[in-house]
Amino acid sequence: MESRTSDITSDDVQCLACGHDNMAGADVCEECGQSIIVDDAVLAEGESTALMQPLLCLSPRLPETIERGASLGEAIARLKGRNVGCVLVTGLGGELAGIFTERDVLYKVAGLIENLDNVPVESLMTSQPTALRPADPISRALHLMAIHGFRHVPLVDDDGCPVGIVSLRDIIHFMEENFARPEAG
Repeated sequence: MESRTSDITSDDVQCLACGHDNMAGADVCEECGQSIIVDDAVLAEGESTALMQPLLCLSPRLPETIERGASLGEAIARLKGRNVGCVLVTGLGGELAGIFTERDVLYKVAGLIENLDNVPVESLMTSQPTALRPADPISRALHLMAIHGFRHVPLVDDDGCPVGIVSLRDIIHFMEENFARPEAG
């Protein structure tokens, strides 16, 4: 993806779904194809504004982390022991280097690898996973999950170090609380 940072003007429109800066007057995001036309009627209902709340509103859990040199056995033990769907793999400086998920166990490990202690987690992790900042809008995480099939999105600080994890379940719970219609009665 090429950067347009030097070309961005104050008239540019940021996509609510992915955050890409689009040229003023565009109807569709150049990056993700979503409509960037803001419908005031939808905003008046409050649903779009609720999804523009920062990810911090979801009270993200602290992530389970493991160093990239750890074994698959350690990573799987952490998944099971902490009852989580993923562990974030960190580099020497604590920065996010990868993500290892329960799907990875199912598709890359189960029935294929016998000695889990001889294989480093970094050999099967997803390297350089997409991550967001805690101040990013909930809609951005939901968009990433919908487009890429993610179940978890890591949250990182300005140094790229993991500070939280948001799951699809967190967003669904938030939506249930904020968009539930009153029962007719």
